[in-house]
Amino acid sequence: MSKLKFAAIQINNLDAKSIEDRDANLNHAKEIINQLNDVDLIVLPELFTCGYSRETFDLLDDLTEDTNGKSFRFFADLAIKKNCFICFGYPERKNGIKHISQVVINPNGKCIANYSKQHMAQFGNSMEKEYFQAGENTISFEINGVKIGIIICYDMRFPELTRSLTFRHNIDFLLHPVAFYKDNSFPSWHHFVITRALENQIYMLSLNRAGEKYGNSIFCPPWIDYKSSPTVLQEKEDIIIGEIDMDIINKVREEYRFRDDLKSKYN
Repeated sequence: MSKLKFAAIQINNLDAKSIEDRDANLNHAKEIINQLNDVDLIVLPELFTCGYSRETFDLLDDLTEDTNGKSFRFFADLAIKKNCFICFGYPERKNGIKHISQVVINPNGKCIANYSKQHMAQFGNSMEKEYFQAGENTISFEINGVKIGIIICYDMRFPELTRSLTFRHNIDFLLHPVAFYKDNSFPSWHHFVITRALENQIYMLSLNRAGEKYGNSIFCPPWIDYKSSPTVLQEKEDIIIGEIDMDIINKVREEYRFRDDLKSKYN
């Protein structure tokens, strides 16, 4: 059956105060990516190119891009060089509207998916409604026979979105890039990730940026038992090298037939 090997980079990126800071983030990622070999997919966190702060967001007129921008071209060249898919977060400008987006580039340097966050967080350390507008489209794509969906940070708290990806898009693997600051919403984060993975019988990667106030990225398999548990990083810059194994997904779904027992409607 199909397998997919990925590298998720919990990276130290700057909260950009200039285009030069943005470019420093790109070059730092390149240094790490150039050391990676034999992976199908490389993932970077939410708003990787610019970081996440009010000071940064005040400069969005300079930092927003589209899929013709420097960041896309930069990673397109890397995807070709490394012969892999690359998924990174950036502040997108589309028809004059700003979005928190995550783009996926294939090994030919082409965009195959571009997802804009559908729920704007405005609590704790978040101030997204002041700067961004919500996206409207749910997307999925495929690598090596593995169906993959994307949600971004606050999206995880809306189970209907993940359920739609599970049953309408038939995903096996959910990418969840975040910029999760250690405010009062941080302690509940992993509980949501584990629940979404187990209730939908999918792999889920929730990838944060590195740093004392961030970190703790988690990769959860579609089932947890005495032999299988999530992978969790600490705060420092680090990489999760993981594998999506369709044999394991099919075994879990066959043994625990939650999907067959789901009612079409609950009164």
